[in-house]
Amino acid sequence: MPSPNCSATAWNATPDGSQDRVRPAVYILLAGLLAASARAAAAPAPEAAYRGADRAVLEQVRGRFKAATESAAVTAELIALMDGQLPGDVAGWPAIFRAYRASLEGLVGKHSHKPWDKYVQVKAALAQFAGLVEAHPESIEIRGLRFAFYYQIPKLFDVRPLALADRAVLADLLLRREDPTVTAAYCREMAEWILQNGDPRPAERKQLAAALARPD
Repeated sequence: MPSPNCSATAWNATPDGSQDRVRPAVYILLAGLLAASARAAAAPAPEAAYRGADRAVLEQVRGRFKAATESAAVTAELIALMDGQLPGDVAGWPAIFRAYRASLEGLVGKHSHKPWDKYVQVKAALAQFAGLVEAHPESIEIRGLRFAFYYQIPKLFDVRPLALADRAVLADLLLRREDPTVTAAYCREMAEWILQNGDPRPAERKQLAAALARPD
């Protein structure tokens, strides 16, 4: 009785005895799909970014943040509010507060009239943003804050590739609208802002227009 052939050649052979050259490519494709699925399964729900957040403080920050983009005084007031109301070091705050605090740090630079101060504040904001989107990739609010900041700062800070990646992901997230932490009105406002200020690519523009037109 012949012994079973357990060589790699036997496992990859076709009925006519020739080598199957397609199967390894299929294995690679399946491995890639499984890896992507594993990453998606490992991504925390958007709500995780808000765990432990003081809702009253968050609503105050959200409510005045737009004014802060145009006012150094409002920016300073919001920083004082957060630093005074939230306990401990910024690094230990809920992720959503860390994202807003990073954005406010960047706004301090925007409002400064001194080039060196602008540079220092932007670098500080970049350091505070580090890892936030990667830890909460499904959070529309955190990714939107980073995109708005990264896209508008000078290219010398070398974050434009991240901004472009954020824009593409946001177009998809805003269309799907599966993040329960933000309202439909917020999503429409962000989609409109990107359409007007973010120079989206044609495919992204189509997604954003569809997100803006959603009735819900």
